[in-house]
Amino acid sequence: MRPRTPLRTFFATAVVVAVAALAAPASAAVTVSVTSMSDPNTLPVGQVLIADFNDAQNPEATLLDGFTLDLMGSTVGWNEGANGYSGTLPNDPTHYLTIPGSASATLFSVQGLRSFSFYMGSADTYNSVRFIGANGFDQTLNGGQMTQGYTGQSWNWGARVNFDFGGATVNQIVLTSSGNSFELDNLAGAVQQAVPEPSTWAMLILGFGAIGAVLRRRRAVLTPV
Repeated sequence: MRPRTPLRTFFATAVVVAVAALAAPASAAVTVSVTSMSDPNTLPVGQVLIADFNDAQNPEATLLDGFTLDLMGSTVGWNEGANGYSGTLPNDPTHYLTIPGSASATLFSVQGLRSFSFYMGSADTYNSVRFIGANGFDQTLNGGQMTQGYTGQSWNWGARVNFDFGGATVNQIVLTSSGNSFELDNLAGAVQQAVPEPSTWAMLILGFGAIGAVLRRRRAVLTPV
């Protein structure tokens, strides 16, 4: 058997990577973990801060390029205990997002997310989060599904809730509440690394093939008769 040359190995690897990049997990499911109790600032490993709501004059501001936040009836809360406050986030004195009943907030990501988390207070049964991604990925978690079963609704409860998408890529996250209200802060996530488009992969593979043909032709010319 002719030994595989480095060029052939490289070409074969490129094909495998291309196929893997275009394939989507067939049975990806959201995995929930609750970490950093009463700590709004510690993020899961690999995640970066996306929105902190500290600019009350621009509540839809995000901290990273490629993200947009649409607040449909949601507002920025602060100064807990004052008239009109909506809830509490323990150990979080900064501005935070509050989603009242029948309102929502939607985060869009151009590049996509592999995981997502937020610091949440008052685990209520009427809050929900929906994850929408590529290849038909669409899952919604309600109430205790977001908090590993806890629905105590205590205003003294605060924790970072982390969602892992099991290899799927999520581009849209919809946060909703049917009661008063969903309070959260410091949205974070692991951004999906850029992957070439299928057309780019096709051009690369054709290029590898052309290089291989040229090298084979050159080898044939140089081989002594």
